[in-house]
Amino acid sequence: MADTQRTRAALLALFADNVTGQISPQDLRDFAVTIMNSEFANVGDFWKQPEGTYITADRSVRGDVLYSQLISEACSFGDILARGPSGAWTLASAIGLGAPGYSDIVMLGMAGDSYLASVATGTVLRKGLAKCAACSVQWSEGIGRVMYLDSGAAGKTSVWSGALPSVTMAVGYPDMEGSDFTTKGTDVFRFDPSWTIIEDV
Repeated sequence: MADTQRTRAALLALFADNVTGQISPQDLRDFAVTIMNSEFANVGDFWKQPEGTYITADRSVRGDVLYSQLISEACSFGDILARGPSGAWTLASAIGLGAPGYSDIVMLGMAGDSYLASVATGTVLRKGLAKCAACSVQWSEGIGRVMYLDSGAAGKTSVWSGALPSVTMAVGYPDMEGSDFTTKGTDVFRFDPSWTIIEDV
């Protein structure tokens, strides 16, 4: 029988007091696939964020992944997205960010694939790792540094620049360990978005 993700109520019904020993091995397998996303495939993944040494497939994401998300704007794998009031994801922009305040706080994500403007649903990484050989040139310039929303290109990342606005968002950094355990993983990016205040100097 196929392992099935179930609702919380269905799981609680399966795991009644069990005085008659009716919890089956299949019930336990269903419980496991319900609480553990498929990204939690390696030792320790369930308890912490994934490691770069275990992400091997090109153009893949691993970690806190949202599936079946409405993508309302054309974007490429690795682009930074923002979720708007309607729940749809569009390319994130640093243009027009003012002083931090409730009106400026947005949920950021990273596109888990390339999507056309007309696509209905897609995958968005909220926090974790992205691997993309085609992004290695862009990401390698940030080795050892935090990368930010680019102030001139919506959805893109950049390192510190005099053109950055005084308020922007940090989106993560290139992971320091590649999937082969030895090389520096410039094709692996650790997406961990947060607010950042940049003081003009």
